[in-house]
Amino acid sequence: MISKLQTYVLLNGRLTRARAARISPLGEGFMFGRGLFETIKVRDGRPVFFREHAARLRRSAAALQLVLGASTRGLARRCARLIAANGTRDGSLKIVAFDDTEGPGELILTREGTYAPEVYARGFRLATAPDRHRPVAGFKTLNYLGNSVARRRALAAGFDEALFIDPSGLVLEGAGSNMFAVAGGRVITPPLTEGILPGVARAAVLRLIPQALRLMPHPLTLKRLLEADEVFVTNALLGVMPVSRIDRQQFDLGRNPVTRALAQAYRAAELRSASQRVARAARKSIAGA
Repeated sequence: MISKLQTYVLLNGRLTRARAARISPLGEGFMFGRGLFETIKVRDGRPVFFREHAARLRRSAAALQLVLGASTRGLARRCARLIAANGTRDGSLKIVAFDDTEGPGELILTREGTYAPEVYARGFRLATAPDRHRPVAGFKTLNYLGNSVARRRALAAGFDEALFIDPSGLVLEGAGSNMFAVAGGRVITPPLTEGILPGVARAAVLRLIPQALRLMPHPLTLKRLLEADEVFVTNALLGVMPVSRIDRQQFDLGRNPVTRALAQAYRAAELRSASQRVARAARKSIAGA
């Protein structure tokens, strides 16, 4: 994906040029990575699944005893203000909540750009990686080094994403995505009890799977994954991305009807979410912000 940071950001509620934004290096957010983030897709100028992302941010903050600055409605207004200021049409919105020197800090930024159709046509290529360096698994914290290093190594080796495998051989998740397999006529995904991130896109896909295909989240071994009929990954920006390769194992993207059907259903769910009253109300509030 080619994305570009846009002109303005919101730092602690103040609209400022991105190149002029500054935070103190003395706060715990910078010093110890004490912070959280959410990445939200922007479609036609509207955030997708905003309420779900905001709810996860609040749950994670409560679990980590991180203070957030304002209500979900106030956050929606600020995000809408930034989207309007940057003229963001199709791209992403990132919310970072962190401990600053004098209390809770908040940074909101936008990027323009989405994954091109040809990426979906060829599918993602996954490189397996041992799960060793994720000290706060299950949360989107600023302690993201393990995920970042694993993904950079995968990219350097010609892959698109790293896939974490635990010492017992169980599949967990990607460095920035959740994992699904289609095997024996059922859709399988690792359970949250394995310490994986409760992805917003993952939850949306689980709601879209027909009952006849649904299997409750279930431990998934690497062997079973490599023998699956179809494999796909999800995240807020990808939506549903077919997987064409895991290490040396190839998957035929001409034979993935379940993945294609779920991708189509997910795109429709994105449109419905972007048209929700919360998003519209947030956009209308810009004039009074």
